[in-house]
Amino acid sequence: MIPNRPSYSVASIAAASLSLSLMLSSLGCGGVSSNSSPSSSSGKTLTSISVMPPTANTTVGGATQQFKATATYSDNSTTDVTSTATWTSAHTSVATINSSGVATPVSAGSSPITAALSGVQGIATLTVAAKAVSSIVVSPATANMAPGGTQQFSAKATYSDGTTADVSSTVTWVAGAPAVATITASGLATGVAQGSTPITATLGGITGTANLNDVTTGATVVISPTTPVIGSSQAQQFTATLQGFTSFNWFVDNIAGGSTTVGTISSAGLYTPPSKAGSHTITATSTTDSSLTASTSVSIFGFTLSYPSATVAPSATELFTATITVIPNTAVTWSVDGTAGGSSTAGTISATGLYTAPGTLGQHTITATSSADPTATASAAITVNNQSATAVLTYHNDDARDGAFLEEVILTPNNVNSTQFGKLASYPVDGQIYAQPLYVPNVSIPGVGLRNVVFVETQNDSVYAFDADATSPQTMQRFWFQHLGTSVPKGDVSGVNPNVGILSTPVIDATTNTMYLFAEIQGGPFYLYALDIATGANHRVQVTGTVSGTASDSINGQVTLGDDCYQRMGLALSPVTNWIYIPFGSCNHGWVLAYDKATLQQKAIFNDTPDGAGGGLWASGGAPAIDDTTGDLYLMSGVDPGDPVSNGFNDSFLRLDPNKLTVLDFFTPDNNMSLVQTDTDLGSGSNILMPASPGALYPYVTIGGGKDGNIFVVDRTNMGGYLPLPGGTNKVIQTQSIGGGLDNIFSTPVYWNGTIYYHSNNNLPRSYHWNPNNNPPLTPASIGNPTYGMHGATASLSAQGTTNGIVWDIDNSRYDGNTPSSSGPSVLHAYDATNLNELYNSAQAGSRDTAGTALKFTVPTITGGKVYVPTSTELDIYGPLL
Repeated sequence: MIPNRPSYSVASIAAASLSLSLMLSSLGCGGVSSNSSPSSSSGKTLTSISVMPPTANTTVGGATQQFKATATYSDNSTTDVTSTATWTSAHTSVATINSSGVATPVSAGSSPITAALSGVQGIATLTVAAKAVSSIVVSPATANMAPGGTQQFSAKATYSDGTTADVSSTVTWVAGAPAVATITASGLATGVAQGSTPITATLGGITGTANLNDVTTGATVVISPTTPVIGSSQAQQFTATLQGFTSFNWFVDNIAGGSTTVGTISSAGLYTPPSKAGSHTITATSTTDSSLTASTSVSIFGFTLSYPSATVAPSATELFTATITVIPNTAVTWSVDGTAGGSSTAGTISATGLYTAPGTLGQHTITATSSADPTATASAAITVNNQSATAVLTYHNDDARDGAFLEEVILTPNNVNSTQFGKLASYPVDGQIYAQPLYVPNVSIPGVGLRNVVFVETQNDSVYAFDADATSPQTMQRFWFQHLGTSVPKGDVSGVNPNVGILSTPVIDATTNTMYLFAEIQGGPFYLYALDIATGANHRVQVTGTVSGTASDSINGQVTLGDDCYQRMGLALSPVTNWIYIPFGSCNHGWVLAYDKATLQQKAIFNDTPDGAGGGLWASGGAPAIDDTTGDLYLMSGVDPGDPVSNGFNDSFLRLDPNKLTVLDFFTPDNNMSLVQTDTDLGSGSNILMPASPGALYPYVTIGGGKDGNIFVVDRTNMGGYLPLPGGTNKVIQTQSIGGGLDNIFSTPVYWNGTIYYHSNNNLPRSYHWNPNNNPPLTPASIGNPTYGMHGATASLSAQGTTNGIVWDIDNSRYDGNTPSSSGPSVLHAYDATNLNELYNSAQAGSRDTAGTALKFTVPTITGGKVYVPTSTELDIYGPLL
């Protein structure tokens, strides 16, 4: 008997059981819940709980284990109580279990799992085994690598439960031969020397192995792409690979990094081809072993257009051709301003490259795209400029101001003589004609029909439209006349006597048949006019201008265009901006004002000496030259005695931005100080633009000269700036003295067929050969007769292309500046352009061909077999005698 433990008889236990049974019966079915009593409402009793499976096994990190609990009652019935039992794990460090009987392994060991209900328990056992590594695979299994190269290895483990995992960062890496290669804890191997070594990865006593060999055992450099074909403007990325090695030196035709002639290649293998078509060899060499190398060839196919830029008249055509070499597929597609086939506003282009310009001025881009390689293109800039067949629309015939009319089919050196050629008719006018006559064919005159018209303007502010085909006084006809206002009397203050009205040459817009001219009107005094060339109907805008400056005539820091100025230079119309440019000269400063041709609104303004004085733009009536491909303006400024040299652009060649009228570049002679002291204007003459010669020694040039008799050949891309004496020097291409007599230049030269023509003050007519590939490019050619007096002459030239060249100019030696009405007649001269032998002059036939009263700075206009000569009193027409 156990001490202190009470003992009970069978009778007493039976009595207690009966008493408890009666008590439960008296409480009814709701008295005790099924979860708190081993008996049910039906009187059955929970006797046991079984847990399945009774034993289970898993691994660390392995699968979970689902346990089930089944209750057995006193009547032998059973019930699944998995969801109602209370589950516990005796050792949660080994495994945990949730309320649904799902056990999760945590660490190796064994733990009882218990399901309890109403004081009754069932127990099972869960054993968690450590997960065993069964194998390790190292990748790559075999690697080849140069000394100094690297190779990344990885390790993958397979466990006893069939699962796998990347164990690259937990294995122990070993290179069997450290003299051949080393390896880091992360599996990055680095080559040390030639040879081979095993690479091992070990985890949990299991080892995986790979083999690492020096590259000389079989690996090679691979370069890609192989033998590509590219365009000259198309870069090509090359790559070289060597197992485990990525550092290479690159060569083009055995030149490290290449060169401009064979193409260049970066350290990363990016090849930039040269502009010239051809084939080249690309080589990649190991930076640590020069014997490890690979090469491939690259072919650059040639892709060019017939010319990089061109000009064309409105609505005219221009044929472009695309040339592709190296590749067999030479087909291209064409676009204008990015639109396939072009458009009505930009112009259209056919499948064969025939461009048809729109009827408006402007710049456009022609693009050809290779059908074989759509990334390869070639482009050309085309400018629809202000020209029309047989027309003379602007000073000295075109924007380059070369003075050459190349469509003359009637006048030749054989028929221009005093027997066959002479004065046909004279149109009287009401004032001096300083402006060069302009000519437009086929003008639709109301009530008359289509007529060829010559236009002149006078110092009396009058504009005339004459029948250009008059061959006698009986056939002369004036189509219209406009007197714009009262001119301004200025005496001979600046060499103009007796009054100033329309002094400069207008410009005519071929696309709108509008003439733009500048007039001084009493009460204005400056106006820009737009006239309909068919009727003379016009409208105007007053021209004013103010810029910031500190010059002596500035007021409150502002310099204003004054009414003391003369507007002597011809007007210019840019096809790039569609603006009218108006230069001013004979006043305190040089000015250029720009006006929109459609609205007549001022768009830009320039003063070349806002903080000084001088820089006048007069050029003996010349006009700004315009580069039709860029729109840049080129002109030459003058000087007055005592003007400050350092405060602006006195005596300078200027290149102006067409949109802002800012100075892009300039050249000032090194002796500018002495030019100022002696009033030796550079700007007494005007410059021309030589034809562009891409690839030549001197491809882009402007030429002009002034009162010191020097002809300057100036590089338009680097004009030379100002390097004054002493010590300084002119950084120009060439300085050519015109030589002979009083050699002041008051003219714009003529250029034709490789020859420059000048006729300077008190000098003979002279010509110079021009070759942009020679050094120097300008060399003396021919000298003619006779000598002209004051101011010399500005010539014009007629030719049929490159043949039948005739130089025409006007001898105004008998002009009397003090009393213009007392002047003698002008004399028209014609010279054979090949040798300057005189062919004709208007004094050879007695009084038959006598011209009107002489004036200075006049320029003849030649077209359609006629020569139009402006004078102080009349417009004279010369041509073949009937």
